[in-house]
Amino acid sequence: MAKTVGLSRNIKMQWLNKAVALLYDNLEETEYKSALNEYLGFEIGSAINIRKTREILMHLWFYKDDETNDIRELGLSLIRAYPDYALPIHWCIILITYPVFADVCKLIGRISDFQEEITLAQLKQKLFDEWGERTTLFHSTDKIIMTMKDMGVLSCEKPGKYHIQKYPISNEQIVNYMLLVAIKVGENSYYTLPDLTNIGVLFPFEYRMNKEQLITDDHFVINNFGGEITVALK
Repeated sequence: MAKTVGLSRNIKMQWLNKAVALLYDNLEETEYKSALNEYLGFEIGSAINIRKTREILMHLWFYKDDETNDIRELGLSLIRAYPDYALPIHWCIILITYPVFADVCKLIGRISDFQEEITLAQLKQKLFDEWGERTTLFHSTDKIIMTMKDMGVLSCEKPGKYHIQKYPISNEQIVNYMLLVAIKVGENSYYTLPDLTNIGVLFPFEYRMNKEQLITDDHFVINNFGGEITVALK
């Protein structure tokens, strides 16, 4: 079965923040939609594009989903407590909601291990190899890159050529949340500590971690295989 792409519009940080802020008003679905429509209408002229953008935001933060509800609730509590860390929390919600975003992040993380400059052509070709060459994917990749630019994690000095802008994360709770999501969307059931210090989907973020901060977090299980410490999710 082909993967669903889903991301047909670029998303801005202020829109993500508004989607979260409206949750605190405990609005019914129709009221929430109306409020988002009005807000997005100040920047988006097309009714169709307003609807598409609104639905992406609602899939991220409003609509119930058994697979992501717990992650979302934890993210909301962290944004309340640490609003300055909204960027990595929104990032994690997009990762866990839209697999194509996670795959693009993995590829960028992998490429950046070997070269400083990320080219759109190279990225698309590698993504097509994995997903198949589809028109929706071609369009979605452009929107994902635009979203990353709007979020400030990619800069573009020349058309089609990008550099990563790193964000330091020093809050252990935020780091643990990022690692929780990264493991959930990852390809492995467990990771070594060195693996977790350089995980592709978190490519924009610079962070430190230690075994102790994971041991005290109920989301993780720490084991020792052949003298090597490994981390998995409960």
